[in-house]
Parts: sequence; C-alpha cells; structure tokens
Amino acid sequence: MNRVARKSFSLNAIRLKPAPPFHVTEPGDSHKKTYVVPSSLRGLEAVQIDLVKKGQAQLLSGRDKNDPSQVLEALSLLHGRKLLHVLPPPQVEDGLRFLLGELSTGKLSFADEELYARIAALHAASSITSSTDALCAFLLLRLKQKNFTAVIELYAEYLKGLRGREIWNVDDVEDDVISQGAGLVSDEHDRGMQVTQGRLTLLLIVIAAHASQDAFKSALQTYLETGIRLYPPSVDSFLAANFAHNPAFAAKFKSFIARLDLARMISRPTSLSKHIMNLATRHSTELLESLYKSIADGLFGPDAYIAPESTKKTSSKIVALTEVGWVTLLSAFLRCRRRDLASKLWEDQLTLGITPGVSLWTTLIDSYGATNEADAAVASWNMMKAQGIQPDALAYRALIATLFKGRRRSEALRFFQSFQKLPFQGASEGHFLSVYNTVIDGLLSFNDETAVQALLEKMEKHGPKPDLISYNTLLAYYGRRGNFKSLASVVGRMVELKIAGDVYSFSTILSALLRAGRDDAPDLLINIMRKQGIQPNVATYSAIIDHQLQAPTIKNFETVMRLLYRMEEDAAAQPNVKTYTSILAGLDRMEGIDSRRKNEWRKEITWRMKKRRIDLNEVTYHVLISSSLKHPPSEGLEQALSYYRQMQRRKLTNDTTWYVLLLGLLRRNNWALAEEIITDMFASGHRPSVAVEHLIAKIRQPNKDGT
Repeated sequence: MNRVARKSFSLNAIRLKPAPPFHVTEPGDSHKKTYVVPSSLRGLEAVQIDLVKKGQAQLLSGRDKNDPSQVLEALSLLHGRKLLHVLPPPQVEDGLRFLLGELSTGKLSFADEELYARIAALHAASSITSSTDALCAFLLLRLKQKNFTAVIELYAEYLKGLRGREIWNVDDVEDDVISQGAGLVSDEHDRGMQVTQGRLTLLLIVIAAHASQDAFKSALQTYLETGIRLYPPSVDSFLAANFAHNPAFAAKFKSFIARLDLARMISRPTSLSKHIMNLATRHSTELLESLYKSIADGLFGPDAYIAPESTKKTSSKIVALTEVGWVTLLSAFLRCRRRDLASKLWEDQLTLGITPGVSLWTTLIDSYGATNEADAAVASWNMMKAQGIQPDALAYRALIATLFKGRRRSEALRFFQSFQKLPFQGASEGHFLSVYNTVIDGLLSFNDETAVQALLEKMEKHGPKPDLISYNTLLAYYGRRGNFKSLASVVGRMVELKIAGDVYSFSTILSALLRAGRDDAPDLLINIMRKQGIQPNVATYSAIIDHQLQAPTIKNFETVMRLLYRMEEDAAAQPNVKTYTSILAGLDRMEGIDSRRKNEWRKEITWRMKKRRIDLNEVTYHVLISSSLKHPPSEGLEQALSYYRQMQRRKLTNDTTWYVLLLGLLRRNNWALAEEIITDMFASGHRPSVAVEHLIAKIRQPNKDGT
C-alpha cells in the first residue's frame, strides 16, 4: 500500500470511541486470533463462506498487528465480492475506525482513500443503525481539501446504497415553536423522530459543499430529500467544530441554511400557510414581519430564488410563492391590524407583474367585514371590478356578510339579487351555497324568520338545496332564543329530508336544553339523534363531549360527566382511553374552580378507568401533560409533574415526553425546573433527539424567550 504524506486535519466534528481489541482464540492455541462465523453465512455458497472466513480472519489479524494495509485489504476483499454486509456491523465499524488514524494523518494513498470512502459509504447505508463516523470523516477531509465534487458524488453514492430505504424516520408534522430571532420557519418535533447526529452531520457536510459552490438549487434538492430541517444547535456545533477559523464561511453557511429553510417551507404551501397563521395568533407581529422580509429578499434580492408565481419559475428561481401563500400572508397582516404590511404586499405584487386575483380581493373584503368597515368593503369591490376582476361566489359571500354585519340589509339583498342572476358555470356547489347560507344568517340577525322561510322554500324547489349548514344556522338561532317549538320543527324537517345532524347540530340542541334547565338534556339529545336514524357510538359521544369542553364551565363539565355515565351504560358506546383523556384534559383547562372539586372529579374519572381496566398510554399522558402546562396557576404545573411521575413509575417515558415537558416549561419561563428535568433525562440514560436538544439550547441561552 503506497503512503503519501498529507497535511493532517481535525476530526473534531466526529466523536470517535477507541477501537476495542479482539479477544478470540483458536482451539488449542491461546495466542492466535480466529474468526467467528456469523449466522448470516447461512444460504451462501461454500466459496463465498470461505471468502468471508478469510476476510474476517485477515481483518482480525490486521487489527491485532496494527497493520492498516492488512485491515484495508480485508475490507476490500469482502467489498469487492459484495460480502461486506455479511460481517457483524461492529467488526466493520471497528476496522473503519482503526483506519481513521491513517486517514487523518494523510498516510493513505489517494487510491486507498477512495477505496476506504466506497466501503464507508456502503457500510453507512447498510442499515439505519450503522455508524456514519467513517463516511463523515472522509467527507470532511474532501471538504477541507475543497474537493466539493467528490463530497457531492460520494454522498450520492451513499444515498444510492440506501436503495430508497427511509433513513430519517420523519412524520411531517409542524409544531408551533418559533425559531429564536429568525421568524422564518417553524421548528418541527416529529413524534418518534430519531435522527442520529451522524446522519445530520452528513447532510451538513454535503450542504457545505454546495454552499462553497453557491449551488443553491442542488442544495435545496438535497435538503428536500431528507424531509427534516436542520436545527440551529446542530448548525452551530458543526460550524464551531470545522469552521471556527473561517468566520466568513460560517456566516455564509448560516445564511445559506436560512434560505434553504425558507425555500423548503415555500415549496410546501400547506405548511407555509399553517406557519403564517400560527404567527398571526401571537401577541407580537415581529416574527411575521421578519418572515415577510425574508420572503421579499428572496423575491427581490440580488440572489433572488423565489418566483412570485408558478409560471415565473426559472433555473435560479426554483420555488414559487403560490396564490395560497400570498392570500394567507395578506389575511395574517389584516388579522394583526398591520395594514402597512398589507399595503406593501399589494405593491410588491404589482411590482412583480402580478395582478391581484379575486382571492386576494376577497381576503381584503373579508378583513373589512371583521372590522365592520362596510364602506371600505364596497369601495374595494368597485375597485376590483374596475380592474377587470370578476367576483366569484366567495367574493359575493364576503361582501354580503360585511353588509349584513354593518346593518345594511337592503344593500346586502341587492347584491344577493345580482348574484342570483349570474350563471357561475363551473363554480363549486359549496361556494355557491355559502352565499345563500350567509343570507340566511344575515336575515336571522334581523329576526326576519318569514324571509328566511321563504328563501328556504325557494331553495328546496329551485335550488340550491339547503344543506346541513343551512339548518344548523336555524338551530343556533332558535336555540339562542329558547324557542323549542321551532327547534323541534327544524329537527323534524331535517328528518323528513334525511339530513343527519353533526356534532355542531347536537351540541347546539344540547346547549339549548341546558339553558332551559333540563337536567335530562343528555337523554333528550340521544332520543333526538335516534329519531334522525343515528345510533350514538363512541365517536359521536366523544365529539359532543369535546364540543362541550370547549367552554370549560362547571355546568358544561357536569353535562360531560352525565354523557360519560350514559356512555358507560350503553353497550354499543363504551368509552375508551381517548374519551377519558379528553375529559381529563378538559378538567385541567378549567380555571376559577375550587381545586378540591377538580380533584374529586379527577379521582372519580381515574376510578372509573381502573374499574374498566383502562390505562393511560404514552400518547394520552403527553396530551395531559401538555394540557396541564398550558394552565397558568401552579396547580397545572403540579398536575403535569404528577403525570410525569406516573410515566416514570410505569417506565413509559420517551423522547416525546421530554419534548412536551421542556416545551411547556419553556413557555412558562420555568428555567430552574426545566434544568432539573434535563438533568433527570440525562440521568435516565436517554439520548435526546435533535428537537429536544434544540429546546435545551433555548432553555440555556442567555436571553431566554419562551415565545
């Protein structure tokens, strides 16, 4: 094996354990090493078995003699015959780890290094539990040598070796924890996500190679393949270990990652919309403004990479902000009363050569409805039509709703008459019917039952046929007024038309009965459901219970308990663990209620569970811990810790347990207890996921912000 001297480099980013010595002896000779024939030899031909034995013996001998040439030759032999996977993974890892010393000091020839790289890539891809240390070390070497093409090609070979196997184990679920300071994309904690640090390091190395070449498009494709996001602590650790001497590249790399994060989010419109609306519900709009600034930089900056719409994608602008994204941004700005940002968005669209479509105009009109600005809504409507934009059914719905809310009934009905004359060919039936339902609701706000009945008759004769929403609107109206005769009439009409009620229908009826002081309200409700041909089951009961718990009052909770008793008596609707968990979580959310009373209820519920041999599981414990930690007083904290101790006793804690606990404590600014939980976690021997490490970094940072 030719040895070529080469400048050594640091492997600080790879935490390597020393290779353990082999202690295996041959029969009759305590000084000689031997091989252990693995069970995976079964099914191989005799020639192949002999090769495996030879290679394994050579590997052990080379390790015993500290001979890198012999170790590499043994691995090469098995690799060339496609038998490397037959050896136990620890033996392969030991051999590769042993060779790392030679690799880091530049004692291997270029050809030997390439051979080592192929073996390391094959081994890393052989299993989701295989070590990636050797491959990471080699890729870091090539990265520091500025051989970026080699890094990218070897990473591609590694992916090819996976043969499509899922290595990231990611369930794409967005959480609402916001990145500190950036406000770009939401962090994610995927329940059960177990991404190893080694695989994250591989991803960081290949992205660094792309960043060094300013190959953003290629980097994004690589990033999207993983289905995860790189957390700031992982990025910071990688840079500190490998580029502390190069602050310019470190800054460039962080900017590169930030753009990748944003591009990834924009490439997933549903996730982007959810994230935007999460930001819109917060007390501060700084993160929302920061998000749009980053998007604007991607649209207008010197290195623009975001297209303003799908038809404007180019080789450099590889992701597009869809109409859904624009509309959601505008809606968020208007919801937060940031009309300055809404105006800027509108101007930006015009600058980019995009004519605001009917959806954007509808969002604007809806926002005026929310603030009861009917004049502004009408002005926007006129401006939209003047620009040649034809309003659709949803636009009519927005304007008519705004006019009714502004007590401008005549004007609302005039627009409704205009709407009825239009063909709207190809319009969604749901959108079309939503206009009629808006008019029904508007007329009822004027207590004009006669006009509503006339409209319903017209709809039943000529269409569109009234739907469940139409009748739910009537149920809510009569329920608020306590008009049980009309309420019963509506229910009867629904039975005639074979329109089955939903959770909203039955919850509305139940609430009306409770307001009337009917203690037998749950029984009456069940009878009504059966008259509609609905046989209550677990799902039906649970949905009604959930709806009642949305208003956590004593009266509602007493009703929930009566429904629970009814379920327990019904052989066809026996409550399950989800039912009890929902009720316990609702109890934890109740404020202003004597803690003694709550404890009595909690004891009763847990007693009923034990009676039916129903135990809380990991998922339900997490729901309860999260619910308790959202409860401001110390009582909620104590209850969360009680659930946590129960999980410990039952040995049910897992990575999500720590995530839910630490996230809740972070939001409560309870730093001391969070540190205790962190200590507890490490003492248990648990190795936290990247998501949990991210929370730990937030908890321990100097300027803490639980938002």
